[in-house]
Amino acid sequence: MSSIKSKQQLLNSTSRRLKYLRKNKNLSQKAVAARCKMDFGSYTNIENGKRNITFLTLQKILKALNVGFKDFFNFKGF
Repeated sequence: MSSIKSKQQLLNSTSRRLKYLRKNKNLSQKAVAARCKMDFGSYTNIENGKRNITFLTLQKILKALNVGFKDFFNFKGF
């Protein structure tokens, strides 16, 4: 598997997981972006797998979703 393909798969897995968690909390993308004090477009790009996410940004998003890192990374099939 190429490095580019594996990076995109990781972005896609991360974005699907964020979307799943957000929807489980019945929150809109705008609501999560506002809670993170993040631009809506930036959040949308993260959730759509179009933007790489830093560890610190992920921390902000998870805090807004009230989800810990352990729970976030404990997923399969995303």
